[in-house]
Amino acid sequence: MTSVHEPVHGLHARIIGQVDLDDARLAADLVALMDLPYNRGYSDYARGNPGWQNTVLMNHSGDPADQTFGGYDGLPVATPHLEPLPYIAELITNTFKAEHLLWSRIFMCEDGMLIPHRDYLDLPEDEFTRVHIPLQLGTSSLHSEDDKVFRMRKGEVWFIDGTVNHSAYSYDGAPRVYLSCDFRSGVPFDELFVDPALAATNVRPDFIDLPPLPENFDSVLDGFATMLREDTFDDIVGVLAKVHFNHQARCGDTYEWLIDVANRAEQPALVDHAKEKRSFFLGV
Repeated sequence: MTSVHEPVHGLHARIIGQVDLDDARLAADLVALMDLPYNRGYSDYARGNPGWQNTVLMNHSGDPADQTFGGYDGLPVATPHLEPLPYIAELITNTFKAEHLLWSRIFMCEDGMLIPHRDYLDLPEDEFTRVHIPLQLGTSSLHSEDDKVFRMRKGEVWFIDGTVNHSAYSYDGAPRVYLSCDFRSGVPFDELFVDPALAATNVRPDFIDLPPLPENFDSVLDGFATMLREDTFDDIVGVLAKVHFNHQARCGDTYEWLIDVANRAEQPALVDHAKEKRSFFLGV
């Protein structure tokens, strides 16, 4: 599968709008968010403790336990989790046209990452369009797409192209809180907004400049090979997945390095397991 979106500033993901957040009203909702129940629907992709969690604010049924995504006809229904969040509810209503909206969730991460992956491998690629609005984030809240690493900025409205390899990482302990909304496919980005003035075009992301891989990186892989076992496999995946956030590399290289390490360790079963990981997360 290839992206249907031409890159802008080197990314298939892009900033499509900007909202001015009322920090005082948002602060009260952020406190309330901490008391909501969260699910770990992305546990296959997540690393860390407590890592990546989400809670459903709007869907087709109004039941926050209904976490199986899919398209549907009609308007979205608020779940009880939206009731203690009056400002976020208003933000959704005042920012986006309800007739295009399918789902709304809060994604929260503390000290965790989503390892490199592609979305929608089990769904039609054009079933929906996903956007994020960062509500709270620390300086370590990083995102990547292929070989680009960037920070989202508070209040930016981001289209996330899940059909390309991407990852996310937050490690400073500050809860990273994003409002995530899924829309019907095929609607132009500027038509998602209630107020056309909220739409933005050609905004340059906050890219992170990174150094090249260290000269001794091959020796590093040799070191991992000496430690690779069934019980250390996932730990090594987690470390390799962080490399591209610190050095120039493609996020999908994580699995090539993993396969290489398993070959160096002369463990055929783990070579096969590494290839299965690549297929599961990247579809190749």
